[in-house]
Amino acid sequence: MMMKMSMSFFLTLLGLQSCKSQEGRVLPSQFNQYSVLNTNLKSDNFEVILLSKVMDYGAPNPIRLFHSVNNRVILEESRSDNDNQQGYYYFKLDENANAIDSIYVRLAGGERTYFINEYVIRVRSEGDSDYTTWPLNGNKTPKKMSVLNEDLSWTDEKIVQKEKELVRKSDYYFYDVSYKTNTEDQPWSLQKLFYCLGGKWQILYRPFPKTIRIDERLGYSRYRHDFFRSSDDERPGAIQNFILKYYDKEERLNYDHSIGGGSPSFSVKGWVGVGYFDIPLLKDTLKIKRPNLIVEEATPAIPKTRYYLSNGKNQSVSPFNLNIFTDPTLNFALYSTSKYAVYAIRKKQNNPDKKQIHLNRSH
Repeated sequence: MMMKMSMSFFLTLLGLQSCKSQEGRVLPSQFNQYSVLNTNLKSDNFEVILLSKVMDYGAPNPIRLFHSVNNRVILEESRSDNDNQQGYYYFKLDENANAIDSIYVRLAGGERTYFINEYVIRVRSEGDSDYTTWPLNGNKTPKKMSVLNEDLSWTDEKIVQKEKELVRKSDYYFYDVSYKTNTEDQPWSLQKLFYCLGGKWQILYRPFPKTIRIDERLGYSRYRHDFFRSSDDERPGAIQNFILKYYDKEERLNYDHSIGGGSPSFSVKGWVGVGYFDIPLLKDTLKIKRPNLIVEEATPAIPKTRYYLSNGKNQSVSPFNLNIFTDPTLNFALYSTSKYAVYAIRKKQNNPDKKQIHLNRSH
């Protein structure tokens, strides 16, 4: 599995709000270059682009990214097309997060779309299954899968022998199952072995006179790993990796902490201001500022500095979070402001006018 590193720090982008600094305070000039982290980022070295924004589909993670062939990344987003038919868009990203190709797949009953390295596989409960080599070469023309034992005339001994042979020789294989009933309304199962041999996908049918379950370890999912999923929450095991360089205190007010779980909230009086952060990123330093920030210094009782966002006087504070994800194989970082949007942070490109395919949602 490819090594990856996620950098997480408590930060939520809710936009720039202006407020008066303490009278007589002057911001050190070195912090004039710091900018709010959004698509209008003012930076000599970095830029932020919107990779994907979706509606409420595919909860809890409607946007997902996974590695593919030719050092590409594929972004999958759950959304509807112009005809409001729910489905999935897939975007092929290059090493700098530019969308260079896309496909759209409608979500229909009894149909599933699987990605296995250079192949896109369409599995249908009824009717023909097919595959394309779009991840490898952009070819979207489907190729029909032929079926062995389609008439279910083989003996079980012959099927078992063939199954062992195919599992041993195939480049890829996975199992699926369809559930049926006979004329006497008794359940039976049709096991399907999908296998790729010599660049050609086929299926082997094997009936069972009962309801069976497929071992998850032999299913399609073992061939795909989503290394990033859009989320509101801090990622488990993520590492806080930022430096608060300066905190410009602007207003002192009362605010609440809502504990939840039946515990009452409690009121605190403290400063709200602008935080200036250095974030090690892509062999450089990203310099950002966050207005409306509350910094609660470490105490003997709580030996850790805590960060929150103010929602106003006597209002409960919000978590201060953002998940920045990096991978040593990528020239860009990823973050979510919510589960419905994913952005890329990258070094500035030589061709800033280059249009992104995802803006047009063409397929």
